[in-house]
Amino acid sequence: MGRVLRLLAGGLAVVAVVVLIAAFYPSTVAPERGPLQVVGTRLPEVTLPALQGPDLNTNLLVGRPVLVNVWATWCGPCRREMPALTHLARAMGPRLAVIAIDQGEDPKTVAAYVRRFGVTFPVYVDRDQRVGTMLHIVGLPSSFFVDAHGIIRDAVDGEMTYDTMIAKASRVLAGR
Repeated sequence: MGRVLRLLAGGLAVVAVVVLIAAFYPSTVAPERGPLQVVGTRLPEVTLPALQGPDLNTNLLVGRPVLVNVWATWCGPCRREMPALTHLARAMGPRLAVIAIDQGEDPKTVAAYVRRFGVTFPVYVDRDQRVGTMLHIVGLPSSFFVDAHGIIRDAVDGEMTYDTMIAKASRVLAGR
């Protein structure tokens, strides 16, 4: 019994040292990671199934500004952000397309969520999480403001307030 406790304590000590090193060791990689690295690039081409209506081909989004929100039903910040996205979609009407791309979940789970919470804008399902990989997503939610030419003009890693959404959408609509 004493030997097992010593091994366990030794293992925990090793883990603690690794965590401390990781926490305090400076990293030059971190600033380059995440959704901001795709700002200024073209929205990647991908085709995804819709919960309702036609499938999404991102090339067909060109010609209209769009907010692409990447999320999941299990994500707390995504759940908190969804009502503001619904409000934004209604407020912007035809000037700004708002779409949501669920990452890795079963379409039935996503459809139940959309019905329960009254999501009114188009929702697509990316079971293989290709979009997250292409857009260098670090966490959920992640949002991308795309201009009418298909260029990502702004990105947000994390939950947004409605005021942030309006400000960023207004800049994209103004061509900035």
